[in-house]
Amino acid sequence: MGLFDKIAFDDNSNADEQKDAKPEFKSVILESENIPREIKSIANVNALSVDALDFKILKCKTLYSDTKEEGWVEADTEKIKLFESEDFLLNPALKIKQSFKVEIFKKNEEEESVLPHIMLSDNKLLTRVIANIKQNIEVKYVSKLEELIVDEINKKKIKAGVFVGIHDANLYKEVKKIVASIRINGILDKDYSFLVCECIDPVFPINDDLKLYYKKKVKQEDDQGRIDYSKRGYILAVDVDECIIEYIKPKDGKAGRNCQGKYLGVANPKIEHEIIINTTENIIKKEDESSIRYIAQRCGYVVETGLNTFDIDDRMEVTEVSFRTTGSIETSMSSNVKINIQEADIFKDAIGPGMSVETSELNVQGNVGSGARIKANKLEVGGQTHKTSVIEAKNAHIMTHRGELSGETILVDRLEGGHINGVEVHVKQAIGGEIIAKNIIIDELISNVHMSASDKIEIKELKGNSNKFIIDPSVTIEFNEKIAKINEEIKDLTIKIKPLPTQLDDRKKLLEKTKPTINMIKDKITELKGDGKKPPAALLMKIRDFQGMVSAYNDLLANYKNQKAKIEDLRADLKEVQLKIFSAKIVNHSPWLEFNEIRFKLISPTREIIYNTKNHEIIREITLKQVGDEEFKINKSSEYSAS
Repeated sequence: MGLFDKIAFDDNSNADEQKDAKPEFKSVILESENIPREIKSIANVNALSVDALDFKILKCKTLYSDTKEEGWVEADTEKIKLFESEDFLLNPALKIKQSFKVEIFKKNEEEESVLPHIMLSDNKLLTRVIANIKQNIEVKYVSKLEELIVDEINKKKIKAGVFVGIHDANLYKEVKKIVASIRINGILDKDYSFLVCECIDPVFPINDDLKLYYKKKVKQEDDQGRIDYSKRGYILAVDVDECIIEYIKPKDGKAGRNCQGKYLGVANPKIEHEIIINTTENIIKKEDESSIRYIAQRCGYVVETGLNTFDIDDRMEVTEVSFRTTGSIETSMSSNVKINIQEADIFKDAIGPGMSVETSELNVQGNVGSGARIKANKLEVGGQTHKTSVIEAKNAHIMTHRGELSGETILVDRLEGGHINGVEVHVKQAIGGEIIAKNIIIDELISNVHMSASDKIEIKELKGNSNKFIIDPSVTIEFNEKIAKINEEIKDLTIKIKPLPTQLDDRKKLLEKTKPTINMIKDKITELKGDGKKPPAALLMKIRDFQGMVSAYNDLLANYKNQKAKIEDLRADLKEVQLKIFSAKIVNHSPWLEFNEIRFKLISPTREIIYNTKNHEIIREITLKQVGDEEFKINKSSEYSAS
């Protein structure tokens, strides 16, 4: 093909294009049930993007079909009221559709919009549609703004397939409020969010269920989320009035319909746990329309005495507590559960290594193993405790103790290097170890025992040495809390008054420096008044300012003195508290042996008064006596005091 032929071809091609060229799209009016589809079709035909087109709603037609009507029926002004009825909308046979007559046109990008930015959101089932309008200072009030906003929201609803004109009365009410605000304030001054359409949420059915609450009390995970496989819930303790079992009755659901007209059906409830539960008089049954609850009438633990038959017992016999058999046993301290562990073989552990037992009353006929932990209101241990065992009991009786023990009233037949922290502690024979208590009684004291008491240490027979007898008021929790509180108050007040002397000194110097000038001003004011002249306000203001400085100084000085007085009172209280040490005593019913140390600990001033016993000396009671302001001595008496 030659060059001219190519030019000729090109010319003919341009002529054909001009011949086939279509006029620019302006607008079209149509009626359809699917406006988004029509817009897309028109955009494709006219080589436009969908975003370049917009539409105006000219008419909305709602049609429905159900078993009562033949075919599709148009909902006129009267029949549209049917859609306000829940019974009408929840008819499964009901079908709803809408068609719209609209004008589709090309957007004029140069035309400035008066509308705010509007977004629609919905919930998961599309039973609620929310409009969100963003704050915009560019939006101003114009006539028909209310109509324009409603139309814009309705267009967005059409694009989302949401019904227009059904259950949307709130839309018009809220838009009216927003437009009124714009008219008053001149701008859209804040964000708005409101309901534009709401239909009927379905109510889902409740399936029946059997909840064994007493089994869910077992917590296998520790604080770090690790699983403790020793906690298997061997005993499931409960308290009075606690719900231990609950049968949740099945309940029918209720269908719904969403804002697109879709019927939201629900299934029938599942019934899989319905059984007949039998109980004794220790469990009562309470029933209402939603459930059947089984309530404990006594403290104890839940037992199954037969098929689906439950009772509550408060006594349990087990051979041993070990990882292999029961796992750890932990019940509430208030559950009143009494456990008897029968293993009495001296070569075996009744409570195995690492096991924990928590209950109201515990009787261990044998030994407590390494790392075992016990917590009880009342405890009996017929064997020995391992040195790494930890025991907490309000009332405890232990045959041979080697581990850690804390409680209130404690009796130990034989202490072998163990630790005891209690209120009233009685040890029949002590061979090494440590005892901290309010009162300590030891029937037979051998050697290497460290005793600290706030009130009294009493020894019936001393047979050894290297023992330490310490009277220390601070060993009791009550005393410690009181002392700590007083010391904390003294510390706080001391910190508060520390800067006050410097502040007082600075203010005093300023007052002394200013005073001559003030005296001159006072003389001048007196002179002016004598001449019948009114003193200038500036001079009177200087006098008032000085008086204010004096008043502030006096207030600060009074505050300083008050705080110092409080500190002195607290220190006096501290001394009063420690006076208890002078009524405390150490009693020994047998002759003393050498190398036993007596020690009295003072709190304020912090000091220790020490005495080392001599062989065969007869001292029945040892106390501390104050002989001067800060002078103390050990008082030794060969007689028993009356108290």
